[in-house]
Amino acid sequence: MRKISIFILCFFVIAFSPAISFSDTTSDINSLLERECINLKKEKLSNLILTGFSSDLQKGLDPDLLKIMEGVIKRTDFDGISEEKTFEIIKLVYGAYKKGASLEYLDLIFDVAYSKDISVEQLFAAANALKEFYNSDVPQDIYEEFVYHAIEEKWDPSVMPTLTRGLIYGVDRGLTAQKVALAIIIDVDQNGLKKKSADELVLDAIKFVRENEPEKWKPMKNVERELMMKLAKKRELEKLRQDAETKKNQKELERQSAEEDLKKKFEEDTIRLSEDEKKVAMDMADAEKRNYEEIMKYELEQEKMRKMEEEEKLKFEQERQRLIRLQQEAERKKLTEDALKYQREQEEIKEKTEEENRRLRAERDRIDKEVEATKRKNLEKVKKYQEEQENIKDKLEKEKMVFAKEKEKIAREIEKMVKAYQDEISKYQKEESEVDKVVKEQAKEMERDKERKNREREEKRRKELAAMEQKVSEYGKRGNLDMDKLFSTIDKHIGIPYQFGGDSENGIDCSAFTRRVYREQGIELPRTSQQQSMIGGGVGGNPLQPGDLVFFNTSIMGGISHVGVYMDNNTFAHASSSQGVTKSNLRERYFSKRYVRANRIMGE
Repeated sequence: MRKISIFILCFFVIAFSPAISFSDTTSDINSLLERECINLKKEKLSNLILTGFSSDLQKGLDPDLLKIMEGVIKRTDFDGISEEKTFEIIKLVYGAYKKGASLEYLDLIFDVAYSKDISVEQLFAAANALKEFYNSDVPQDIYEEFVYHAIEEKWDPSVMPTLTRGLIYGVDRGLTAQKVALAIIIDVDQNGLKKKSADELVLDAIKFVRENEPEKWKPMKNVERELMMKLAKKRELEKLRQDAETKKNQKELERQSAEEDLKKKFEEDTIRLSEDEKKVAMDMADAEKRNYEEIMKYELEQEKMRKMEEEEKLKFEQERQRLIRLQQEAERKKLTEDALKYQREQEEIKEKTEEENRRLRAERDRIDKEVEATKRKNLEKVKKYQEEQENIKDKLEKEKMVFAKEKEKIAREIEKMVKAYQDEISKYQKEESEVDKVVKEQAKEMERDKERKNREREEKRRKELAAMEQKVSEYGKRGNLDMDKLFSTIDKHIGIPYQFGGDSENGIDCSAFTRRVYREQGIELPRTSQQQSMIGGGVGGNPLQPGDLVFFNTSIMGGISHVGVYMDNNTFAHASSSQGVTKSNLRERYFSKRYVRANRIMGE
């Protein structure tokens, strides 16, 4: 009874544990939606997520997926995006993240999917390009426009790393970033990638810009040049090694093919010889069968003759008994005539019996002769079969010897060639190892130089931001904003569509919009919303004034990711990812929920 109870308990644990796990997952997702959704319909989005991610969620809720859901829903709920589009973007971002893209850079770019048809591969390539560009000297407005254009024109994601590094290389060599970027964009848009490789396209673009501004070109440092030469040598050695490997593998395949051909031929000969052997065996079996049938026929004839003899003897005995009775009767009756008749009949029967015996002996002699002749014939066939078997065995042995000799010959030749290729490969590997060692040393030196540059770049950015903050602070103390110009500038931009990295009337993003508004006031703000949040003084609990920058958290990674300009009566203007430059009410729940802080640039 105790064993049955344990079994039932185990059954229920196994049967219902996945359901409990999935129930917990559903609860976590619904809790997230309940917390973050204001504009979005929670039940509809929940159904889309649970259905669309059913296979992933059966294994348990990935914390990274939950984080991506939260970040995307924050943004799409804030921007008024539909439930279907929100679900598509969650899948898109999660797919690019699983391929290896950084969440930090996916966070910057994924809202282009609001209005653009973008694949996981394109988003992955765009996020990686942003990451590379950030650690370079390419200006942010240039590389953001470059990445956005790649998405808009649906460039092949596989060439993005080459084009990205090409632009960075051109800038590192002193060329104007805008010109190099424009040269690459024009060449790609004119179907350049169908006529030449991405490497060729980048080199042509750099060559074109270099010819137009030769004075700016900075040649490579010696260490960079040596590294390039070593890398080229390494690629050459790698190619030679691969060629040698290919030749070696080809010879191995040729040897295998030759062995297979010999084996096939040997098997065909074996099958043919086996068929001959089988044919002889079948002929022998037929002969044995015929012999057996003749013997059986002879035995039947003998049996028939024995039966006939026995019948004749029986008849003779019956007749003799009858005649004896007649004789006895005749003796009794003294009938001489019957006795004489009996004697005559006896003689006739005797003669008839002797005649029949002679005939049977003659027939038996004839059958014996025929059987003897058949046996001699069968013995000859057996002897012939044995001779043929010997010939087949001899032929098979010869075929085996030929096959073994040919196989050994091919093996020796292949072994000799393989050894030569292995020596060649060892040579290339040794050279490659030496080159690789030098490359690693120089790469470390380059990496140290890169880290130094990154530190200098970050320090430069901090100094620029500090200088900008100081300038804004000094400018702000001199007076208040020109309100007429503030409102007219905002009204002039209303309706301009949103574009990631855009800063023109064709497309603009949130921080570029606030920069334009303050540029009209004679103040230059930093490029990003996060940097702009460091400029000016915090408003705190004081009432907002027209011109105050209002900041929002709509990101996967957390922190400030959106900025607008306060106008009046709780109204603020901003470049919405879904609507472009528009006016919104700060008290609307899905804006107030994401609101972080406000900064005052000018005035008390």
